[in-house]
Amino acid sequence: MDNRIEIPIEFASDSDGKHFIYCKICNCDLQSSNTPYTIEKAYKRIDEARDITLFEIAICMDCAEKQSKTMSEESRQFIQSLIGNSTFLEKRQNLWNNNWKHNWNERCLFSNKKIQLNDEYHIIGQFQNGKVIPQASPFILGQDLIEEMQENLSKETKEEMDRFGEEFLGPDPTLKELFPDYQVIFV
Repeated sequence: MDNRIEIPIEFASDSDGKHFIYCKICNCDLQSSNTPYTIEKAYKRIDEARDITLFEIAICMDCAEKQSKTMSEESRQFIQSLIGNSTFLEKRQNLWNNNWKHNWNERCLFSNKKIQLNDEYHIIGQFQNGKVIPQASPFILGQDLIEEMQENLSKETKEEMDRFGEEFLGPDPTLKELFPDYQVIFV
């Protein structure tokens, strides 16, 4: 019996309301290939009842690893220090152990701050065969952490992320007009 947990609806594609089936980069089948993958969606809270999606992506681990190798060494080390450290892993484990299905999307995993009006935030989850990977609860990166990342990534990494964003993510041209200084940060 498969007791793994279904992917939360928040990770469905905005374009059709369905779960992602293919990797945005290599087009591999995420639902049946047994390949772990990440879904990341970036939002901007524009009023109390509405967020707009800045980008969304489903990417297999192979493509995510290839993309991370395009970052500068200093940027990779910085990101690893944030999301590869024991504090992050402990917070994620605590979230998993404490009814994560009901509260994973309320606060930034790092700062524990609630998402406020005008905040940008990202939801991130890791999945396999259309299910949540056990012990890997989805989480939110809040505005403060996103700003810290933008401030600490190298110029080369920012340029690569912009190139990647233009090729694979967007944002929608109408959103680009609203946010002319928007920088893609993909974790």
